[in-house]
Amino acid sequence: MKNTQIKINLIFVMLIFGSIGLFVRNIDLASSLVALVRGCIGSIFLITAGFAMRQKLSWKAIKSNLIFLILSGTAIGFNWIFLFQAYKYTTISNATLSYYFAPVFVMFLAPIFLKERLTLVKTISIAGAVSGMFLLIGVGGGMERTIWWE
Repeated sequence: MKNTQIKINLIFVMLIFGSIGLFVRNIDLASSLVALVRGCIGSIFLITAGFAMRQKLSWKAIKSNLIFLILSGTAIGFNWIFLFQAYKYTTISNATLSYYFAPVFVMFLAPIFLKERLTLVKTISIAGAVSGMFLLIGVGGGMERTIWWE
């Protein structure tokens, strides 16, 4: 019974998360405003959940990490703005695929910013991911994309 409930909850959460593109595309508001409202609703929900679970805020931890909290909040805000704007300029599937392509950029930039070594396996993985992305989103103009079931 417990395992079934977890699966149902997971399906419900994925349906909500997966439908964000449909909502954003059909809302006639600026992407920045949608991101702001999403952040506010999420904050209210998390604060309410924290109170319901009797969690206490550590003001000391917040003060010591304030710069990182502000920078990461700003980064995720811009991340959402760019994603929501992409939903308006391209298909939802292309925007989502591009959004989930971010770890490839991290792997590519890790030697510069994280001082990690770029191994042959990582290089092949990056090349494969980039090739797959180009094939999926149809980069290259002039070619008509057809779907196999049409």
